[in-house]
Amino acid sequence: MDENLKWKFISDEVVKRDRWVHLRAGRWLLPNGKEIAPYYVYRSRDFIVTVAIDTDGNYICVRQFRPGIEAVTTEFPAGGIEDGEDPETAARRELLEETGVSADRWTFLGRIAPNATIAGNYAYIFLAEGCRKTDAQHLDETECMDPVRLSPEELRRMVGNGGFVQAVHVAAFYMAQEKIRSRGDGT
Repeated sequence: MDENLKWKFISDEVVKRDRWVHLRAGRWLLPNGKEIAPYYVYRSRDFIVTVAIDTDGNYICVRQFRPGIEAVTTEFPAGGIEDGEDPETAARRELLEETGVSADRWTFLGRIAPNATIAGNYAYIFLAEGCRKTDAQHLDETECMDPVRLSPEELRRMVGNGGFVQAVHVAAFYMAQEKIRSRGDGT
């Protein structure tokens, strides 16, 4: 049905490949007969984002610097999925490493493409409820972050006024809200 929309791959060249990114410059033939080159696409690890809610109903977030926008952001715990690792295992590991928190209940909310135009990876979104402190933070050598707890009102306000800017994390917030609302149990 969508065959008339697909681009035809002609060739590509690796621009950069390391443990962080695989950047390719490709040549594509568009359905209208025009060729586009170079068209840059990058691949990086799939990752998880965890909407974590503690036993008091507060959201557990982290604050950290993001070089892409040159700003400190507030966001949910997140991180890369290691080779061969199950997404839920990665979510549990990242939540514990970044915040020292474990959860009683885990719900998979879905998989989304962070930037389907130029990126070839997916974000796996989880809801972690009944979170409580069980350990200290254990950050990777490339991580510098502070955990923060936000009331539902504080987080809604931040999302609404642009103070919570990571697009995938905003989507995760709304996915979690919908899941909680659809259960109708207030949790």
